[in-house]
Amino acid sequence: MTEREQLEQTIAQLEAQRAILGDSVVDASTAALREKLAALEPTSFAKQRKQATILFADVSGFAALSEAMDTEEVSDLMNELWQRWDAIIIEHGGVIDMHMGGSTMALWGVQEAREDDPERAIRAALLMRSELAAFGAGRQLDLAIRAGLNTGPVLLGKLETTGELSVFGDAVNLAARVKGAAPVGGVLISHDTYRHVRGVFEVLAQEPVRLKGKAEPVQTYLVGEARPRAFRMLTRGVAGVETRMVGRDPELLRLQNMFRDATEDAEVRVVTVVGDAGVGKSRLLYEFEKWIE
Repeated sequence: MTEREQLEQTIAQLEAQRAILGDSVVDASTAALREKLAALEPTSFAKQRKQATILFADVSGFAALSEAMDTEEVSDLMNELWQRWDAIIIEHGGVIDMHMGGSTMALWGVQEAREDDPERAIRAALLMRSELAAFGAGRQLDLAIRAGLNTGPVLLGKLETTGELSVFGDAVNLAARVKGAAPVGGVLISHDTYRHVRGVFEVLAQEPVRLKGKAEPVQTYLVGEARPRAFRMLTRGVAGVETRMVGRDPELLRLQNMFRDATEDAEVRVVTVVGDAGVGKSRLLYEFEKWIE
């Protein structure tokens, strides 16, 4: 008889005597046995490959704060900030991975995958920036965010030491490097994140930067604000794979020529795009806006 079978048999025998021994005696006797039984349960967690967006965010000014204030005061202050940031992350569908010092890490796509996870992550980062600015101003503290985001394949698994779920992979490392390259007060995204949200936010392409662990310079984009109106296409097919527009080159050329005329003559041009549902009006406008960028 295996150890598991012995424990299960002993627990069953005690449960059968509950009417005689009483609930308190049976519960106390079986508690330790159930703990041993639980310890025998398999603890392995099948590692999963996921497409995730990773956000790293630092509080610029945290080090100076730690020097100027009592440790307990800093802890209380940061806990209050984490509550505010965590609420924003969760509201936008993210998962908090960790807080450490003045840094936080959040993930999108590891529990529930959505087509707009990269957009949700960026919107969360922008709100976190605004929240931190208001948080610092209300306390007369010079605090600012430095945030970096990247989208890519990760491996979701358990840490051997603690059993906690975490993510591993080059996409995570790159997100951390992008954060390190972000200016104070800036939300910086990689090209792999940008291509999922192109047209949704005001962005400024940065000079390719050399990052640790990367053989080639990495293209990044500084995010301004969300555009009030964007011709972003809803994702179809395989996430992250772009398809070429087919059969609308003449129409796109007409729009491009109208744009050139308007800029050269400094005059307004108005264009109306008309067509049946599904013929590609939104895709045409999306390609036109991408060309303008």
